Amino acid sequence: MTGLKIIPSFFLLMVLTYFGIQFVEANRDEVMVTLGSWQSRPMALGFVVITSFFVGMVFSAALSISEVLRLHLNNHRMKRKLAELQSFSSASASAPQSATDLPSAKPSGRFN
Repeated sequence: MTGLKIIPSFFLLMVLTYFGIQFVEANRDEVMVTLGSWQSRPMALGFVVITSFFVGMVFSAALSISEVLRLHLNNHRMKRKLAELQSFSSASASAPQSATDLPSAKPSGRFN
């Protein structure tokens, strides 16, 4: 079933690519990009806009990947701590008088 979810996104990307090409074709005016003392050669305005859009996409993807990695590491650390607490709970349950009564946590299956 997951393959069927990819097909509409593929067609959406094809349509967006078509509109992107039409945008570049319609905006052939030449501009020069200046960053500090550096100046580019004359390029089509549509190319500059599309390129800046893709650079922004790459930058935001890099930021989101770093956030996902941070969350994954935190999740892994919390699972280790939970396992330690569960082992502590099972060890204290075998004792006749336990000072703390921790309920056993059941994994939801969402982040396994």
